[in-house]
Amino acid sequence: MSDTENRLKIELLESIFQTSKKTIQEYIREIQRHCLFKSAYRHLNNGTVLDDRSKLIDLYDACVQQDAHLAGVLETLKSQILGERYMLAKQNEKGRYIKDIEETKKIQGTQFIKIINGIVESKLYGFTGLYIDPTIDPETGKLKRVISLERRNILPDQRRIVQRQGIWTPGWSFDDPLYRDYYILINNEDLGLFSATAPSILAKKFTMANYVNFSHTYGQPIIHGKSESENYSDRSRLANEIASAAQNKVIVTGLNDEIDVKTFTMSNSEHIFTGLINLVDKDVSNLILGSQSVAGEQQAYVGSAKTHENVFRDRIEVYRDYVELVMNEDVVPRLVKIGYIKPGLEFKYAKRVEMSDEDKIKLFQVLGTQWEMDPDAVESEFGVKVKRQINAVQSGVSSGDNGTDNNVVRHLTDEEYFKRYGHYRETKNFLTERGM
Repeated sequence: MSDTENRLKIELLESIFQTSKKTIQEYIREIQRHCLFKSAYRHLNNGTVLDDRSKLIDLYDACVQQDAHLAGVLETLKSQILGERYMLAKQNEKGRYIKDIEETKKIQGTQFIKIINGIVESKLYGFTGLYIDPTIDPETGKLKRVISLERRNILPDQRRIVQRQGIWTPGWSFDDPLYRDYYILINNEDLGLFSATAPSILAKKFTMANYVNFSHTYGQPIIHGKSESENYSDRSRLANEIASAAQNKVIVTGLNDEIDVKTFTMSNSEHIFTGLINLVDKDVSNLILGSQSVAGEQQAYVGSAKTHENVFRDRIEVYRDYVELVMNEDVVPRLVKIGYIKPGLEFKYAKRVEMSDEDKIKLFQVLGTQWEMDPDAVESEFGVKVKRQINAVQSGVSSGDNGTDNNVVRHLTDEEYFKRYGHYRETKNFLTERGM
């Protein structure tokens, strides 16, 4: 550890990764361990490792690595949190946030994405530790390095980093004045959302294994061969011919030999496995995203899909509010202190309505018939260059006081349009050519 650099030697942290062959019994054991910690840690002095969640993190990582549905749900979540949706802005006297373009560019890089990912993952894992390197990359002018600390080396409720997993010393406190400007602990003060999904996903994994065994046993028909010969060698020959027929595509039998394919009658036995798997997937989607429809599930009717989409939007809004609070309370003050961004700015998500392409087209059609649209707005949203609106007319209005003319944009009514052009106005979609 170097005191002059005000940083730990993170590369020396030692962890043990065990993410294979996890069972529900291990999960129960870790929950019991955490309950003992919550019951006793207030009565004990520091120096004893109590809040060691390394084995619980092994369970969480195993679920993320081995469950495709959970991984897809997390990608959907992050797709709504990241991107050009956030900015650094300053609030004016009217309460509106004015975007600082130059400062916003500083937080739109790969290193800053790690910070936002870490904040989101603190909701899932229960906590996240971050190290912000104050060094600025001379080529990009942005943060050179942001590191997500290994969770197995963090004791979150005791706010401590340990060099060796499960061993108190050597270790360092997040509250140490030497490190607190560069090391951030985001503690959600619970076990995270994964504590609710882990047992279901572990059960799903074993259900899937049993389903595979079921398919191998009952999914393929049995080939039944009959032979008139009582000779054991003749029967063995016929059995070998049947076994090799799947690859050779040719089988030679005796004159009176018979071959019959025995297929099993259809039953609902496989629905036991598929039902459990679908139930787990729905629970995971509902817990993290608030809806299973946005994670690929089909709904019975359109109204149901709309309802699930509204719940999903509300849940994403809650995640964004959480990111804003953590950024403005823990991250932005540290970035200001190291001189990376100017003081007085806040991290904000753009308050824009998330809509599908179809809804955007309908909105622009409505606005275009009532208001004059800025061509740059259409081009930035759809990539289509437009010119002057055909349903707007400029008329000179004479002022009685000074005789000057002011150009006022006024839209033609349907009656005026018919008198001028001899036919009724036709609503034309300027995005039709794009196939949207």
